[in-house]
Amino acid sequence: MLYCDSKNLSRKTLSSYEQTLRLFQIYLKNEHDINDVKQVKSRHIRQYIQHLRDRGKYTVVANERSKGINYPDRRIDKGQELSSSTIANYTRNIKVFFNFLYNEREILENPVRNIKNIKPQRKQKEKLEPYELNKLFNAMDITKFHEYRLFIQIRLIYDTGIRGTESCELETNDIDFKFNSLLIRNPKNNKERFVYFSRKMSSELKRWLKYREDLAIVITYSQQLKERNSMYAI
Repeated sequence: MLYCDSKNLSRKTLSSYEQTLRLFQIYLKNEHDINDVKQVKSRHIRQYIQHLRDRGKYTVVANERSKGINYPDRRIDKGQELSSSTIANYTRNIKVFFNFLYNEREILENPVRNIKNIKPQRKQKEKLEPYELNKLFNAMDITKFHEYRLFIQIRLIYDTGIRGTESCELETNDIDFKFNSLLIRNPKNNKERFVYFSRKMSSELKRWLKYREDLAIVITYSQQLKERNSMYAI
C-alpha cells in the first residue's frame, strides 16, 4: 500500500486494492490455512475466482468495523451474484499485487503469470424517460443550499457526461463561460481534459454562482453582526 501511495494513486484506487487483498487474505486463511504469501499457487487464485462467482454480494467483509457503517446485512441485493466487472477488478488487483512481489524479489515464482484477465460483460444501461428525469430534478428543493448544489451537479453530469466525483472537485476557476467549457483537473486516468456544456447549463451555472456569492455575503454580515453584539454585551 505504501508503494501504491507513492505512485499518487487516487483514494478510490487505494481503497479498492486494500479491500481486494484483505478479502483474498481472509479466503486464503479460512479455506487453505495459508498465512505466507510464498505458499500461494496459481490454483489458489483460480479457486478464489470461482469462489467469488459462488459466494454472492456482501456475504464477506474486509473489515468487521465497516458493518456498523455500511450495514451490508440490510442490502436488498445481498447474496446476489457478483458482476463480471467486480470479479475482473478483484482479479486485476490480485495480479498487480503478485507482480509487485515478484518484481521486488519477495517471491521467486509468480502465481499470476498464467492467470488470464477476465473480460467483463458490460450491458448498456437503460435510458431514463423524460418523465423520470423531470421527477429526479423536481425531487430537489432548490431553496435549500445543499439541494440546490446537488441539483446543479446532477444537471451538469447529465449535460456533459462527467463523473460524479469530477463534479464534486470542480472549482470556480475551472469554468470558462467564454467557451462554455470545464477543465477536469483530476480525472480517473490522470489526464486533464476539457468538456463543454450547453447555453442553458451556462445560465444555470451563472445563477448558482450568483446565489452562492450572495449567500456568502449574508453569512459574513451575520457573523460580523454577531461579533458586534457580543462586544456590546461585554
